[in-house]
Amino acid sequence: MNAKTIFIIVFLFVCCVAFEFGKLYFKEKKEKDRLQKSFAAANETIRYYKAKNGQLVAQTTTLQLRYDELKQIFPKVIDEIKNLDIKPRHVTGYSETVVKQEKEIVTKLKDSLVCDTIHAKIFNYQDSFYTVKGIAIGDTQRVHITSKDSIIQVAYKGKRYHPWLWIFSRRKLEQVITCKNPSSTILYNRTILISRKP
Repeated sequence: MNAKTIFIIVFLFVCCVAFEFGKLYFKEKKEKDRLQKSFAAANETIRYYKAKNGQLVAQTTTLQLRYDELKQIFPKVIDEIKNLDIKPRHVTGYSETVVKQEKEIVTKLKDSLVCDTIHAKIFNYQDSFYTVKGIAIGDTQRVHITSKDSIIQVAYKGKRYHPWLWIFSRRKLEQVITCKNPSSTILYNRTILISRKP
């Protein structure tokens, strides 16, 4: 075996090792970036803006975690999934939204007779989202409230991580949530996409 052949074999070996180290480096860098972005998303507050129709919209960034990371960071999420009788390893996404409803209702009391002898005051209120019925007999007042709402959630690829890189920068996974009921306010949202790949 001459020196040229040995040099070629050593050169090819070094190239293969460098290639494998390069692959490993970029894989770890991608993983580190994903974890940093998910950590930033977890600590991010909800951003609000008005939709074209005037409804209030809440916007958040979506977390991207693997199952083992989800289990360590958010064990209560795993408990919620198990409570639904679903195997956590089969879940691909989890979303939790907290909504507060607040509405002041003003309506007139009307005199009424219950069973032809008992004097009572009643009130009724109804709009697109609430139905309230109340009756006051003596010192006892009963109120029945029904409310309905539609929550719309849309996940999409939002702003770029590095806008100055234009098309070479990946887009953030973001989500917007809105309630049809104008008396509802979104207080909290957490959306997690769960991946199998390391």
